[in-house]
Amino acid sequence: MKLFTIGDSISQGFMSMAAARTELSYSTLLARCMGLVPGTDEYSIPMWGAGGLPFNIENLMRSLQRQYGADIRGPIEWLAAVTSVNGFLDNIEDHYERGQGNIALPQAGRRQFYPNVSVAGFTVADAWKVTPRLCLDRIAMDQEKNGGDGLFFSLPNCRFERTAHAVLNPSRDPQYDDFSQLRWLEHHHVDGEGVENLILWLGANNALGTIVRMDVMSTEEAEDPPLEMDLDQRNRFNLWTTEHFEAEYEELMEKVHDTLTRGKCDCKVFIGTVPAVTIAPLARGVGNSREEDDPFKVLKRATYFDRYTYFLFDHDYARRSGNSLTFEQAYQIDSTIAEYNKTIKRIVTAYNRKSRDTEGPKVEYFLVDICDQLLRLAFKRNHGKPTYELPQEIIDLNMRLGRTVDTVYYTVDRMGRMSAGGVFSLDGVHPTALGHGLIALEFLKAFEKAKVPMVRGLDWNGIAASDSLYTNPISLMPELYDNTRLAELLLDLLRLP
Repeated sequence: MKLFTIGDSISQGFMSMAAARTELSYSTLLARCMGLVPGTDEYSIPMWGAGGLPFNIENLMRSLQRQYGADIRGPIEWLAAVTSVNGFLDNIEDHYERGQGNIALPQAGRRQFYPNVSVAGFTVADAWKVTPRLCLDRIAMDQEKNGGDGLFFSLPNCRFERTAHAVLNPSRDPQYDDFSQLRWLEHHHVDGEGVENLILWLGANNALGTIVRMDVMSTEEAEDPPLEMDLDQRNRFNLWTTEHFEAEYEELMEKVHDTLTRGKCDCKVFIGTVPAVTIAPLARGVGNSREEDDPFKVLKRATYFDRYTYFLFDHDYARRSGNSLTFEQAYQIDSTIAEYNKTIKRIVTAYNRKSRDTEGPKVEYFLVDICDQLLRLAFKRNHGKPTYELPQEIIDLNMRLGRTVDTVYYTVDRMGRMSAGGVFSLDGVHPTALGHGLIALEFLKAFEKAKVPMVRGLDWNGIAASDSLYTNPISLMPELYDNTRLAELLLDLLRLP
């Protein structure tokens, strides 16, 4: 196998709040560069019905735009729009709980596996702790349907488990019910033909929940280490301490290295660093700005704000609602992630030394510093002047189409003219197709350094054409900016467990 990917939502192709576009993810772009043909038996990818799990914000906005145009007017239209949203969500719930997307039906055609086993929401230890059997048991035990059938705004229950089961056992074959991400790696590398190149990118979800919940729940307050907890216990926390993260990452690398040294071929491993979650536009800085030392040591000085709240809301909302982080909390989160990345870099160096002294297949580890890339790309963190150089093809497209590719939240007027955004999708956390292209570019640089054979480079015109937010801006977006009713509705859905 030329390429195998272990990761979380970004690697899965999660966009606009839905596990839906794996065909556009950075790892699929890399597979194309290697000469593989995605969507065939050569490189199979999941295709998600009903727009994906839990729901696709872009699809919802386009559906509302088709029905109401670029402006939802008056209380009667708003009542109708709310009903339309409910019907949209009901269709998704029906599809995944009772329809073609339910866990009883095979999803992969003739294939029993995917070469990309990334799953949205995975922390480091989930790589070996979460199995299809665990998912099935948790779905069977869950009796609550997110408010119950017949109520407004119901979504499929156990969305984490349904997503993980669909990826880890797409054929629904019971013989794979104990196959975690790492067990699939062993299956391919030790029992099968071998994995030549492995992407390993986990760790973001050991901190990401802080900005999703606008609250810090550190494992420092836990009675037991997270490694000794079950899934429900782990879900109570959203920020691992440096020590707890290090323990999980050490165990991950030990398990991966053991598997790779027992394999059928040499393997090159490409390990991504943890992004600074506070640069995602889901977290909007409000109040006074301040210049601080960059905890990541990438920028000379970094811009922070008095408080952080959800995108589309202001300082008054942050104070009134309590849905906010203080500057001190945001800086603590970044400082902790900076320590995560020091841990990853140290462990990668140690395992490269260890590999030289290990008999068996040759294993090489390469660091891909996505955190560094996104920090240099960050708009506000860099005083509105990002230092990251976009590919010339993107610069040319922006000039020709009057578009942007930056880390500000996606901004479009009622005439469909885009004036900001381009890197992050509508959930304010996950990349667009173009954002995936930029991530693929950093991995591609590492691939070239590692002398991985490539058939072609990135097709930026094709990537841009696949990015519907970029090529076909949504003129209904001002309803999110100007009216808190729709924004708060989407926020409630984003914050659902």
